[in-house]
Amino acid sequence: MGRALGARYLDGVHFAPETEDELRSLHARGFVVHVMRTTAWVNFLYLAWAMVRRSLPPVRAVVNLRPWFTRPWRQTKHRGDYAERFEYARKNGGSGLIFLRRTALLHPSGKETREDPFPALVAMARQSDRPVYLVPELFVWEKRPARLKPNWVDIVFGSPEAPGFLHSMLAFFRNYKRAQFRIGEPVDLRRFVEQNPRDSDEVLARKVRGALHVHLARETRAVFGPPVKPATRVIDETLRDRQLRKALDEVAAETGRKPESVLREARRNLEAIAARPSPTTLAFISPVLEWVFNRIYDGMHVDEAGLHRALKEAGRAPIVLCPSHKSHVDYLVMSWVLWNRGFSVPLVAAGANLSFWPLGPLFRRCGAFFLRRSFKGDKVYAASFKAYVRKLVHDGIHQEFFPEGGRSRTGKLLTPKLGMFTWQVESVLEGARNDLLFVPVSIDYEKVVESGSYSKELAGGEKKPEDLKALLSTPKVLAARYGRIHLSFDEPISLQQFMKARGLNPEEPVTDEQKKSLVRALGNRVMYGISKVSTVTPHALVSTALLAHRRRGIGQRELADRIGILRRIALEDGAPLSVELRNAPSNPESLGPIQEAMRTFIGDEMVRTQEARGEVIYQVEDSRRPEMSFYKNTLMNLVAARSLVANAMLASGTPAPYDTVKARALFLSRLFKVEFIYRVGTTFDSIFADTVERLVRMGILMHQGDTLTLAPEAHARPDLEFLADLLRDYLETYLLAALTLQDVATGVAEDRKSFIKLALETGRAEYHAGRITAAESLAKVTLENAVAYLQDQKFLAEKDKKLELGPAAQDAAARQQLVEDIREYLKRA
Repeated sequence: MGRALGARYLDGVHFAPETEDELRSLHARGFVVHVMRTTAWVNFLYLAWAMVRRSLPPVRAVVNLRPWFTRPWRQTKHRGDYAERFEYARKNGGSGLIFLRRTALLHPSGKETREDPFPALVAMARQSDRPVYLVPELFVWEKRPARLKPNWVDIVFGSPEAPGFLHSMLAFFRNYKRAQFRIGEPVDLRRFVEQNPRDSDEVLARKVRGALHVHLARETRAVFGPPVKPATRVIDETLRDRQLRKALDEVAAETGRKPESVLREARRNLEAIAARPSPTTLAFISPVLEWVFNRIYDGMHVDEAGLHRALKEAGRAPIVLCPSHKSHVDYLVMSWVLWNRGFSVPLVAAGANLSFWPLGPLFRRCGAFFLRRSFKGDKVYAASFKAYVRKLVHDGIHQEFFPEGGRSRTGKLLTPKLGMFTWQVESVLEGARNDLLFVPVSIDYEKVVESGSYSKELAGGEKKPEDLKALLSTPKVLAARYGRIHLSFDEPISLQQFMKARGLNPEEPVTDEQKKSLVRALGNRVMYGISKVSTVTPHALVSTALLAHRRRGIGQRELADRIGILRRIALEDGAPLSVELRNAPSNPESLGPIQEAMRTFIGDEMVRTQEARGEVIYQVEDSRRPEMSFYKNTLMNLVAARSLVANAMLASGTPAPYDTVKARALFLSRLFKVEFIYRVGTTFDSIFADTVERLVRMGILMHQGDTLTLAPEAHARPDLEFLADLLRDYLETYLLAALTLQDVATGVAEDRKSFIKLALETGRAEYHAGRITAAESLAKVTLENAVAYLQDQKFLAEKDKKLELGPAAQDAAARQQLVEDIREYLKRA
């Protein structure tokens, strides 16, 4: 019966493999005493079952648990001298369990127990030849965080921190499917004694007890966050912020308005900004989202080890989750994953365009806070929003924002928008908190819901605002299938440690220039972290292999070879592969995920097939190439360095001087500076040398002295051309931008909007005339990046939103030279 109940109610509790490994390691080295915050029958029951279930030393000694409950466990000592209890547990190959507080009526946070086993444990540690480990542990089965001010229910039945018997029973059976078991930083009691040789056992016992309370408080805060405050109280406290008041007084003085009027405006702004998180709303929304996700997706793969690592660090400092942004579904994924695993949901920064009724109020109750696209000219709003972020940092609330700002319409990662980074960093520099932990997160889709609308926007169509009409299209979404979602986490980035690595002392003031440099470096590091953990999906492999082919169609064997090359690159670089790809064939005609992805593209009429001489030929529909390129672009940061060198090598000829190829690759890396995420903290020379070495290992190039040569193997040139053609659409887009400089010279392209429009028209003409070959090169977003490059290189200048030729483009020969420099990489037969 016990096994059946355990399998029914306890087996689903999330017990991270890392937690099990750590406990097993501690048991192997010494005697383990589990320490929990407050007595709860379900905590003892679960721990006793979990230890036996995982073949770990069972609980054989208990302190501060009512004896009536432990009586059925005859081998567990719960009475008598503490030293005897723990000695019994140790001799019998077991472990101990201590509860620090007891639940009590009218005491919502529980009461300190009179039982104090720590002097006995200190004495044991002094005499033992093996370490004694005190392990703070948290068994989370409650979804509601503690209230700042307990209500009558907490007073009578206990709060989440100290639940009474009835509270714990009801809460556990309501939430057991989403419960989790966590451990904090173990305390080596023998080492603790050695570090404090002059203290008596009683003094050491008090210190250890206090340290355990701190560890458990950190774990509790990592899971639940700080006690919940009503939104009105958060707004009131934000309005008392000294820096906000100073900014409001300055606005009042500049405009001649009454301070009360400016203060009322700030309050209205904060009411429009602030989140109003509601656990009740989240509990209602969670099963609805689960139904939607199960309806439209084939599954969700979560990097549990990465999530465990990130949230373990959350005990040290508040975390700021920084996910990639490719779909509106991103707003829901992180919150749903965390809620279902028993963690507090972060407050999510969302664009004010999503605050429309009826979703706005719902998002706000799910933890969204809203910000405008631009603060320009509105000093009151800017000061109000900064003060709100500073308040969140001060209170230790976990946050989430999208570093790219808006959704990526192309599939590749965008350059970071630094506004939110700046306000987070400023909050720490101004003393709101000692540290913040930024966690890069990659959310990858095999298919995105919005892919059709993205291709229209890339072709020059206007972005449609989110409204009720868009909401009513939901039935169309629910009728389709979109593959799998992949969620991966990079190492948390401590702002304090990041500053020290850059030679900045967190305790000392920084200049404005140092702060700007710090924020820019932090943004780039976060984006690099996202690119490093981006999942390689079957759809990305298939679309990349197809779109990098310049002829009419590609046979299944050649396609399988290209997919094999991409998979080899992913494995060599340590990029996460979709779980389904493990040991799966690369041939699109063999059963597996590659075949499923190909069938999806065929079913969506992006690809058509022909059969000749017993081989299947795949042809991409020209009109659907821009939509298909979304999935190829998710892979581009992985292959960008190799593609740059491949293009440089083919343009240089073979054999070619090493420095010549390097110079050409440098030109391309600067050309595409805002397109790809390059490895941070590494020079171009190092990246180039490393990339050449990788191409040598692939059997594509030979490096002999100061010369690079194409390898003699038959596959070398086709593989090199394949890698080079991965950048063809980008080269053609930048070529179009260079050609459109002539329209600026003649005064036809007067501003940025007309420049993009004319570049797209030029692209259509070039494409239909056959002078460019990739339909996906007619991409509005990539053209906007090309304009940024032309401005950076002084080919374009902008004054009062009007474009004119920059110093580098005044001569027609210079403009033509830029065109020829880019066209040189497209001249292959």
